[in-house]
Amino acid sequence: LAAALLLTGAGPDGERDTGRIVGSGAAETTPSAEPSARGERSAVPDACTLVGDALAGRLAPGAARNPADAYQAGDRQNQCVWGAYTGDRGRQLSVELRAVAGTAGQSPARAAATAFASERRDDESGRSLLAGRRLIRKSPLEGIGDEGYVVYSVDEDRGSGEAIASVRAVNVLVTIHYSGSDDGGPLAEAAATGGAEETAKAVLKALEQG
Repeated sequence: LAAALLLTGAGPDGERDTGRIVGSGAAETTPSAEPSARGERSAVPDACTLVGDALAGRLAPGAARNPADAYQAGDRQNQCVWGAYTGDRGRQLSVELRAVAGTAGQSPARAAATAFASERRDDESGRSLLAGRRLIRKSPLEGIGDEGYVVYSVDEDRGSGEAIASVRAVNVLVTIHYSGSDDGGPLAEAAATGGAEETAKAVLKALEQG
């Protein structure tokens, strides 16, 4: 199950298609000034090593850590997932790292900013959600990397709530998915977004120290 989810970049429902905004925060953005090339990376570390056992154990109690075997992993990108799917309090936490390469006309930092802006538009508009999942809120992430945002959505029928936190640090894109349910209902917004943001901060701190 975890391997199948990792291919989609989705939560435990594997859902990303068309959603509907009923609450919003920050406006959609596009890349502005040329991002700094300082700190550009040609490779990223193993995502499974960037989240401590204490944090992962608190957000996804009892979950096993699984490198994304079916994911297109390599020096420039990889993903790790912690998932516990049984019972009424299922949880999934995933961390994806991507070091974006430059193109003939763009530096790696600029190419990453362009890709980040496109993904942000899709997430904040709800276009990346499947039918049945509803986008509840979007908001910027301040003080984490060069730019970032978090969105929260629910699938009432399946009793699932999911937060996606995305951050750009120079040419590295970090995407956190944190989702689950509580007693048959969606994981609450505060718990989902709080967990995703905390994980994003931990990952960025580990990247900076590395």
